[in-house]
Formats: sequence, structure tokens, C-alpha cells
Amino acid sequence: MKHLHDISHGGVVWVNVTKQGEKELREIQQRFGLLEPDIKESLPPFQRPKIVKRGSYYFLVLQWPVFDRDSRKLGFTEVDFFLSGQFLLTVHDGKLVPLGEFFAECAKGATARANYFAGTAAHLLLELLSRLLDSIFPILLHVNDDITRVDRMLFRKLPPRELAEEILRLKTNTVTFRRTMQGHRLVLDRLIRYAGRELDLGSYQHYLNDLREFAGEIWQMLESQKESINALHETSESLLAMRTNEIMKTLTIIAVLTFPLTLLATVLAVRARGTPLVGWPGGFWIILALVILGAGGMLGLFKKKGWL
Repeated sequence: MKHLHDISHGGVVWVNVTKQGEKELREIQQRFGLLEPDIKESLPPFQRPKIVKRGSYYFLVLQWPVFDRDSRKLGFTEVDFFLSGQFLLTVHDGKLVPLGEFFAECAKGATARANYFAGTAAHLLLELLSRLLDSIFPILLHVNDDITRVDRMLFRKLPPRELAEEILRLKTNTVTFRRTMQGHRLVLDRLIRYAGRELDLGSYQHYLNDLREFAGEIWQMLESQKESINALHETSESLLAMRTNEIMKTLTIIAVLTFPLTLLATVLAVRARGTPLVGWPGGFWIILALVILGAGGMLGLFKKKGWL
């Protein structure tokens, strides 16, 4: 299966590499004169988000969230960008649907090529980043739905383990989400700062404004979700502590009731000379009545004291 595809139009080339393999990376290295450190960093494992200015191109590393609907867990994937005025190279594992859809749109549609291949390759990059950031909002809304669902679960009589697992999954997803997105604004700001005339970023100011707005809005939503999940966790811990206290209270009352009554029954059951009720007709039933009356008296006392 071929993992290297390219589109050329108007002097601009976009090469999309859908496998982070040695063979594919060596091929684009020879074709575009990429430096060895950047090739090594494009291979697994994942790197931190960054941007580096080279002599003839810019090397960008960005991470993107990927949601698994089956496990309901959030993971992330990495996309490496090699950018110059004439070419854009994207290296990834093929998991990002919006990236694949945008490439297919440009490959099949003459109108898309005329729109996005006009100017420098930075136009392609900024349009792609805009679509990728826009695709994050449905994932954020899905996390919000999960937070609402767990909030409703809090006051149901669910097994504590099930509720704890749901909250832990939410916290893990949020941590992964924040770690994935925290470098985006920094990389974008540095791209603007490092960009030379060959990228002509001034012609795409509307893209830059939108990307900053998207990144800021996403981070604000992540902050809000973090606070909500922490509040859910604290509420869950409080409810669990209350339930534990209620259980301990019930067990303590049972123990207090049982011990003196057991002692009474044991003493009266001793077959020694002079022991009350021993040998009396109906002695068993008298002892049983005393035990029941004692239990009832203690329960009444506990209720009067407000312990029940």
C-alpha cells in the first residue's frame, strides 16, 4: 500500500505521508533536502510540540486528540509539518480524518486546488490547521456530555467502583486533552515570529486571527472542564465518605445492641445454683422477652438521642 501522496498546483506542492516509516521519510528527505535530526524526530515515539526554523524550511511538530468511541478514551497522535514557500509536507499515522478529507478534497477538486494552492504553501498549512482545530470542538462537546452524565450519576445508588471508574476516565481524558493542546498557541506564535517573506503570512492574517481565537476558545473550554471534573471528584469523595459513615454507624449500633444482650443471655444461661430463671417453667421465653425488651429499649434511647 502506498503511503506517500502528493499534489502539485501553481508551483506549490503538498506531499502527504500517511505512515511514519523510515522508507517514506528517507524518500522525502532526498527529494526536499531535509535535515537528519528532523527525520529522526518524525519517527516514533512522539515528540513535544515545537517549531524550528531551518535554512530552507520550517519544521513543526503538533499533537492532536483522537477519540476512541468504543473505549470512550481520548488518545493523541502527532503530525509533523515541513513548510517552505513552495512545499508543505505532512507526516502522520493516518488517524486524523479531517487531514485526510482535506487532502482528498484538494486531490479531486480543481476548485479546491485553485483556492488553497494560491499564494505560498503557508496558505495550505493555515487552512489545514483551521480545519483540524475546528474538528476538536465536537470532541469537547462529547466530553461535556460525559461530564453531565456523570453529574447525574452522582446521586443515584450506583456501585462506588463504577462511579469512580467513570470519574477517573474523565480526568484521564482531560489530562490527555490539555497535554495535547497546550503547545498549539506557542507554536503558532513562534511561526508568526519566525516566518520570513517567503511564507507571506501577512496575506493570511484572517487565518491567523481565526487560529488564535480557536486555540484560545479550546483552552478556555478545557479549563472549564478541568474545574467541573475536579468538582465532580470532590463531590464523589464527599458522598462516598457520607455513605461510609452511614455504614459504620449502622454497624456500630448493631454491635452496641448485640453485645449487652448477648452478655445477658449468656449469664442467664449459666446453669449454676441460684442463677435466676434457671429451671423455671417458661424460663426460655422469659429470657427471650428480656432480650427483645432490652433491644427495644436501646433502640428507643438511640432514637431519642437522635443517633438514628
